Amino acid sequence: MTGSPPSALEEKRRELLRLRLRHRREEALARRSATSATPEGRPPCSGRLPMSPLVPLRSAGTKPPLFLVHAAGGSVAPYVALAALLGDDQPVYGLEDPGLHGGTIGERPMAGLADTYLAAVREVQPDGPLRVGGWSVGGAVALEMARRDGDVALTLALDTAIPDEPSRPGDDELRAWFAADVAEMGAEASQDELAERFPVFAANVRALLMFRPSRVDGRVVLLCAEDSEPGRIDRWPAYADEIQVVRGDHYTMLQPPHIEALAEAMRDRLGEVSVR
Repeated sequence: MTGSPPSALEEKRRELLRLRLRHRREEALARRSATSATPEGRPPCSGRLPMSPLVPLRSAGTKPPLFLVHAAGGSVAPYVALAALLGDDQPVYGLEDPGLHGGTIGERPMAGLADTYLAAVREVQPDGPLRVGGWSVGGAVALEMARRDGDVALTLALDTAIPDEPSRPGDDELRAWFAADVAEMGAEASQDELAERFPVFAANVRALLMFRPSRVDGRVVLLCAEDSEPGRIDRWPAYADEIQVVRGDHYTMLQPPHIEALAEAMRDRLGEVSVR
C-alpha cells in the first residue's frame, strides 16, 4: 500500500492520535499548575523526567524511521494525515516543541533545538544514517540536525523559507503573523490555549530569522509549494541537491487533495535513499 485514500480504520487512528496530543497538552498544563502551587514555585518531588519531544505517528514498519520536526506552532498535528500516506512499512515520528508541554521556551538558537531533538532521535535510532525533515521552520531545524549529526542520509524541507538576512521582529508583528497562521491552519483553540502557544510560535520564528544555513553531507531535497511566496526557491540551490515544486500553497500542500502528491514525492525520495 502506498498513497491510497485513508480507510475508516485509519481515520479512527488519526482521531485517536489527535486525542493523545491534546491529552499531552492537558497533562503539561496540570503539571505547570502543580508546580506553581508548591512553596516558592519549586517543582514537586515526583522524580518525573522532562517529556520527550518524540511523538510516534506511525511506529510500525521495517524501514528506517522518518523524523519530522514541528513547524513554527510547535505541534506535530499537521503531520498526522501525512504519516498515514507514507506507506504501511514506513515508521514516522514527530518532534513536538516541549514548550507546548511546560518546557522552557526563551531564546533558542537553531543549534540548540537541533541538539535537543538529535538526542531524542538517537534514542530511537542509535546507529545508522538518519532521515529527517520538517515543514516550514521544521525544515530549517532538520537541516541543522543534519549538519550537527553528520550522518543523515536524507533531509526533506517542506516549503521552508531561508531568510535573506538576520532580523528580529517585535511582538506586535509576530502576533499578527501568529493570528494569520492560526487562521490558515483552521485551528480550533480557546483564547487561553492561543496565549499558551504564542510564545512558542514567536521563539521558533525568531530562531528561523536568525538562522544561517550551511551545506550538509547527505541528500537535501526542498519540496516547495507552487503557490509559495516569490523568491523562496531562489535561496535554496546553495543548500539543496534537488528542488521539486508540489501542488498547493504553504498550508494546502498538507491538506487534501494536495497532500497526496506531497506524500508521493516524499515516498519517492525515501525510496531512492533506501536503494543506494
